[in-house]
This record gives sequence, C-alpha cells and structure tokens, in this order.
Amino acid sequence: MKSLCLTILLSGLCITCFGQLWLKLPELNFDRRGDAIYMDSLLTLGRTHRQNAGLLPRSQHNDTLRLEGLRFMALVFKQMHGQQRDSSFLYAQKLEDQALRYHNTLYAVRGMMLQEHYLRTVKGDYPQALRINQRASELCVKLPRGSSPRWQVQMNMGDIYMLLKEYDNALRSYQLSQSLLGVNTLLTSKNRKLLTSQAITQIGEVYEIRGQFEQARQQYEASRQIALDVHSQINVAYANERLGDFFLSRHQPEQAIKFFDDALAVWSQLNDRGGQAAVWARLADGYTLMKKPNLAIEFGEKAVAVARKSGFVRIRQMATQSLYQAYRLANQPAQALAMYEEYCMLRDSLTNLKRIDELSAVQKKYDINQVRLAADKERVIQQQQLINVRRQAEIARLRSEAERDQLASETRVNQLRQRIETERLKAESQKSRLEQRAHIDKLSHDIEQASLMRIILVGGLAMLFGFVAVYYRKNRLINRQKREIEGLNWDLEDKVVARTVELKEANDQLRAKNREIEEALLRGQTLERKRMAADLHDSLGGLLAAIKVSMSALNPAHMAEREQQIYHNLLTMTKEAFAEIRYLSHNLQPDELEKQGLSEALARLVSKLNLTQKVAFRLDNVELPRLDKTTEFNLYSICIELCSNILRHSEATEADILFRQFNNELNMIVKDNGCGMNPADATGMGLHNIQARMDLIRGRYEIHSGVGEGTTFIFILPVSSNLTTV
Repeated sequence: MKSLCLTILLSGLCITCFGQLWLKLPELNFDRRGDAIYMDSLLTLGRTHRQNAGLLPRSQHNDTLRLEGLRFMALVFKQMHGQQRDSSFLYAQKLEDQALRYHNTLYAVRGMMLQEHYLRTVKGDYPQALRINQRASELCVKLPRGSSPRWQVQMNMGDIYMLLKEYDNALRSYQLSQSLLGVNTLLTSKNRKLLTSQAITQIGEVYEIRGQFEQARQQYEASRQIALDVHSQINVAYANERLGDFFLSRHQPEQAIKFFDDALAVWSQLNDRGGQAAVWARLADGYTLMKKPNLAIEFGEKAVAVARKSGFVRIRQMATQSLYQAYRLANQPAQALAMYEEYCMLRDSLTNLKRIDELSAVQKKYDINQVRLAADKERVIQQQQLINVRRQAEIARLRSEAERDQLASETRVNQLRQRIETERLKAESQKSRLEQRAHIDKLSHDIEQASLMRIILVGGLAMLFGFVAVYYRKNRLINRQKREIEGLNWDLEDKVVARTVELKEANDQLRAKNREIEEALLRGQTLERKRMAADLHDSLGGLLAAIKVSMSALNPAHMAEREQQIYHNLLTMTKEAFAEIRYLSHNLQPDELEKQGLSEALARLVSKLNLTQKVAFRLDNVELPRLDKTTEFNLYSICIELCSNILRHSEATEADILFRQFNNELNMIVKDNGCGMNPADATGMGLHNIQARMDLIRGRYEIHSGVGEGTTFIFILPVSSNLTTV
C-alpha cells in the first residue's frame, strides 16, 4: 500500500515538473505566417501543450496553463485563411467559457477580443462585435491597468468609429489605445512596439481623411521607424507601401517610388507574389506620373500577369488603369484601348461589389446605432435603479435617527425621574408641581416625535408618488412620440412611392417627346438636304451647262496662244465644277442611305472616291449592323467630312474606314497615312460639327496623330436596343 502511494506521488511530481519545464509556448513570428510548415508545427506544439496541461491537477497555475493553450491555438488559427480561420472563433469561445469557470477575468477578456476580431473582420457582424466590446470593457475595470487588455478594446472601438465616419471619436480611441499600450506589462517588448505602430498608422489614416496631411505623414514615418527597429519585414513592407500611397496621392511620384522600391525588395525576399504584384501596379502608376511610359508598361504588364494568374481582382484593376494611361502616353492606341476595356470590365464588377458593401455598411451602421441606443437605455435604467436604492437608504437613515432620538429622550426622562425622586426628600412641597411639569414635558416630547415621524413618512410617500408619476408620464410621452414617428414614417413612405410613380411617368413621357423631336428633326434635315441637292443639280448645274455651251460656241483658232490656254483652262474647270456639283448633290442625301442603310451608302461613296481621286480608300463594314436612321445619318455625315479633309489636307495615298464591335460598343475608325497633325491644333469648324453629331447620338471620339505619322479618328458609341434595328 505504501509503495502504491509512493508511485502515485512520484507520478504527480513528474507530471507537475513536466508541465513546468515543457509547457511554455513560443511567441508567434508574424513574418512567417505564410510558411505552411511553420504554422503546422505551431498547431502540433499547441495540441501537445493542451494534452499535457490536461493531465495536470487543478490549481491556479495549471488552470492558467490550460487557458494559455486555448489562447495559443486561437491565435495560430487567426493567422490562417479560409475555413481554418473559423477554428479561431471556436477556440476563442472555449477560452471565454473556461476562463469564466475558473474566475480568470484576464483570459475571459482575451477570448472576447479574439471573438470580436473574427466577427468584425471575417463575418462583418459589427453589432455583435460592439456588444462583445462593451462586455469586455466592463470586465477590464476589474483588472489592474498594467495587465488590462483595454488597449485592444479601444483599438476595436476606433475601427468601429471609422466605419461610422465618426473620426473625432476614432482618433480619441486610437490615442487612448496608444497610451494604454505604453503601460501594459504583459506584452513582449516587440509586440508592444508593433501594436503601437498599428495604432500610429490608424491615427495617420484619420489625419489624412481630415486633410491634416503633414500630421498624417509624420505618423506614417513614425510607424515605419518602429517596424525597422523591431526588424519586422512584413510591417516594414506595409509601412513603405502606405507612405508610397500617401506621396502618390499628393502627386509626388519621385518620393513615392523610393518607398515602393523598398517594399518590393521585402516582398521579393519573402517570395510573396501578391505583395510584388501590388507594388508593381503602384510603380506603374508612379512612372506614368513621371512621364516614363516604358518603365510604367514594364511594371504594369508584370502586375497584370500575376493578378490574372492568381485572381487578384483589385491589383488587376490598378494595373490595367495604369497601363491604359502609360500606353496613351506612349502613343500606342491599340494597347491603350485593350487595357481600357479590361479596366472598365473590372471597374464595373468592383463597382457592383462596392455598392453591395456600401449598402451592407449602412445596415451595419444602423444595427450598431441600435445596439448603442439599447446600451444607453440600459445604463439610464441602471442609474435610475441606483437613485431609487439611494433614496431608500436615505429613508432608512432618517428612520434610524428618529429612533435614536426617541431612545435618547427616554433616557433623559428616566434621569429626570431619578432626580425628582432624589429631590422629593428635599422639597415635598414641590413634588406635585415637578411631577406635572415632567408629565407635560413628556407629552410635548412625544407629540414632537410623532409629528416629526409623520412629516418624514408623508415626505417619503410624496417623493415616491412623485417619482412614480414622473416615470409614468415619461413612459406615456415616449410611447406617444414613438407612435407619431411610426405614423410619419408610413406617410413619408407613401409619399415617396407616389412621387416615384409620378417621376417615372414624367420620364417616360419626356423620352417619348425626345424620340418624336429627333424623328422630326431627322425628317426635316432629310427634306432640306434633298431640296438643296435638287437646287444644286437643277439651278447651279444648269447654269454651268449653259456656260459650257456658250464657251463651246467660241472658236479657239482665232485666239492668241495665251487666250487659247485660258480658254482650255476654263473648259476644264467648268467640267470639274459640274462633276463636283453632281458629287455634292448626290452625297447630301444618297438613296442608298435611306433605303439600304449606312453600309451600302459608304460602299457606294468609297467606290466613287476611288474612281476620281488619287487617295485609295478601303472599307471594312463586316461588323457594321443596321442602326437607326439618326445614327446612320450622322455617321455618314462624319465620314463625308473626314473624307473631304483627307482629300484636301492630308497628302495621303491610302485611307481606311473600319467598323469594330467590342462588347456593347461599336467603334468606327477612320485613318490615313498622310502628313498627320497635332491633336492640340484640332479646333476647326469641321471638328466642332463632328463633336456636335457625336453628342447627338451619345457617343465620343478620340484623335491619335503625330506629325508625319498619319491621323486616326476613333468614334465610340454604345450599341443597344434603341440604336440597332432589325
């Protein structure tokens, strides 16, 4: 029996010594959180710690070891991604429950903070996160200042205030968190500095939002210096990116690129493709601002390649936008157009997601305000209950004082009776008078005591009834105001619905009127062009024919050599003017445009131009659909204007008219290989007319040209059901 007891005792001592020697957990190295092998080794170490701690007997020290194992597992899973991160929330719940059973307030608050981080950053449940923060704040009051995690509560509240756009409250919370971190003794020196760096960065964010740019820059630089001092590579990279973004937003690309280069060096050392792609996209933006398109294109293409392969949508959007600007700066319109189309596609998808996030943020803000209102209401009720308790205590105190005074009076009466009895032997004659006086004094005192007691009771009852009346009246007032607000909300919703219906009907009527006006305008323009074409052909054409007949009647043989040359020149110019009149009268309103559409009209126009002119025109209309009359008329007029400019001014030998469709857009491209021009000098009346026609059909155009490089016009208009016809 003794040997069995000795064996049990030695086993317990071994387990205790084993726990004290081997259950100390390491500090997490956040720079290695992307290393899967390192993270798996931490999980294995945490599970071993929990198994060994579970074998130890119950004591305050051993209970702390068990709680530390749960906290370690929750912290490790917190650094992971995907479904593994959900385990952090489960371990945090276990940590809080077990800490409350052990009456360990510190670890209960730590478990709450891990739950709050998961709900706020992963699930986006800000109301529940706010409730947990409030509970944790109440528990932190019970802890010493040096070991209290109240700094984390204030950091979380600052993030919630940022969501609510209450920047003054957010700034106060971040500053209070920074001051509390300075006195915390449980954190290691490195973690305390990194957390302080995070608080300083958040303070800089608030300053930048409020337009205090110099203070924001100082905060960012201070955060970066702390990250350098503690040798945290990831925090250094993030700090450099933040400073680069700050200088880039201030249009100081030279300073921004220095910080981006430092951040790129860190991400390259850590072999983090996502971090490299993000910095490459920012470098492309910076070199574009510095007018260095070749470097911008190099970094932008590298960022786009990584983003496409890894699915980094926001990095891809940043890179395509930068590449669009860089290709335009490098005068490469085709590549710029491709990048712009890809950017628009990503922007539209991210805009939809942003709208969903904004709606969700509004709902979260409403829920948070409801939680805050409920907490304020509960605090008011608790204060009122405290006032009631104080009033009851005051009444009890007054009652005890009255009883004490009564006892004192009885004591004085007894003393008086003893004195009277003692003096009865001295003055028998005064006995009756003294007894009467004593009796009168007693009755007066009793009456005074009864009156005082009555006054106290009546006053207490009056105060109680007054409080009940005020409370009842306040409740009735609150209920009545609530009903009035609900009625006003219903009336406002009905009015909004009715007004929305009216505006929709008015918009429909306005659209119908606009279509009628456009159709009438097109019919008027068509009739006017036909009339002008007839006038040119009949009037001016007849006059030129008469001139030609009259000149044919002259005999050039009787003229001098100089006069014969002038005569032949006049005949040639008359023929050319007659041909020009016929060309103008037909092109003002060709029959093919009205009957067979823009495609046939342009084909007829190109064939005529190729018969009579030195410039070789080519037409590619395979992707040209049939459009509505207004659009076809204006596009045909633009082509006439540009062909005329090419013949008169471009000195070109070849010209192309192309039509291309990209998603929901139709592009008409008119280009030549002539002498080109400076786009800044494009201010003639013809270009003003082109701009007016594009505004009429809700399109836009771009000019790409250079001296000696030809000219390219790109006309872009949306292709929708109201433009195409069957």
